Amino acid sequence: ERAISISALSGSDTQKLEQAGRQVLQALDERVTLARFRPDADQPQPEIQILPDWERLAQFGLTAQEIGDTIETAIVGSVPTQLQRGERLVDVRVQLNQEAVQRASQLEQLPLLVNNNRMLRLGDVATSVKGTASGEIQRINQRQVFLIAGSLAEGATLSQAIAETDSVLADLELPTGVSILPSSTAETNRQLQTSLKVLGGLATFLVFVVMALQYNSLIDPLVIMLTVPLALAGGILGLYLTQTAIGATVLVGAVLLVGIVVNNAIIMVELANQIYQQEKVDHTTAILKAAPRRLRPILMTTITTVLGLFPLSLGIGEGSEFLQPLGVVVFSGLSLATLLTLFIIPCFYVLLRDILHY
Repeated sequence: ERAISISALSGSDTQKLEQAGRQVLQALDERVTLARFRPDADQPQPEIQILPDWERLAQFGLTAQEIGDTIETAIVGSVPTQLQRGERLVDVRVQLNQEAVQRASQLEQLPLLVNNNRMLRLGDVATSVKGTASGEIQRINQRQVFLIAGSLAEGATLSQAIAETDSVLADLELPTGVSILPSSTAETNRQLQTSLKVLGGLATFLVFVVMALQYNSLIDPLVIMLTVPLALAGGILGLYLTQTAIGATVLVGAVLLVGIVVNNAIIMVELANQIYQQEKVDHTTAILKAAPRRLRPILMTTITTVLGLFPLSLGIGEGSEFLQPLGVVVFSGLSLATLLTLFIIPCFYVLLRDILHY
């Protein structure tokens, strides 16, 4: 199971925040099927709470600080002084016998001294009750939050789980003062998709520029780049047939596909240009001679690549569900693009030159 951060609730009232957290968890458990949820925090811990009687404290001239110091001395001790032993100082720790502070009721018997050296018991000015405290205090931007985490169900994808969760959260009416913050996982996924779209466009542009400089022409790079939409069409078809949601790994696969798929067209166009220059034939004859010669290398390189990606596209192995969308995109895109390249690239190689009278 893959752990994910789903969402966070923010609010200033601790009780309302806890109430909203339980409400959200109940709604998610009932209506979301692609993930299972839990609070992303340590469980509340039991504690003994000392509740001072402020009027009694004022009457005897005591402060909450003095009560706290007394309790600390009784439980963990205090160091009022140190003794010198040779060249080092040794702490002198004063504390009660541990058997005297084993139960909450024993804390109320702790002695307190007031200004006139009159001795009181802690129970005379305060009461002790059992309660619970948060295992940890969680804050985002200095605001208290209630974090919710989840684990993806088998066969579910991150994008699908986030979309289903957001649809459930949109229908909830939360207590006043409590708001939903976007999850770190959803925000990271959105940023990745945005950045990868930019990188994909940049990769395509750089590939075109490099080929244009190499061929010293715009015709051949344009013919070669026609394999990119063919590959992307194959990738989209593969995603549709496998019902795979578009996520960060899909976009990574698309970027990889841009760099891989142009190789087949490059070797075909390059050989056609060599035949055109060496044998002094027209472009139609050159591409008709080049295509059969490059058929075997194109098929060999494509088959070895897609067979290597086939286990990944099936999602075989531990943790493979994360990389499976990448395998599906590259496998299907490269397969379809190769088949179409063998027929379409020769056509456009001749057609563009006829149109431009090159």
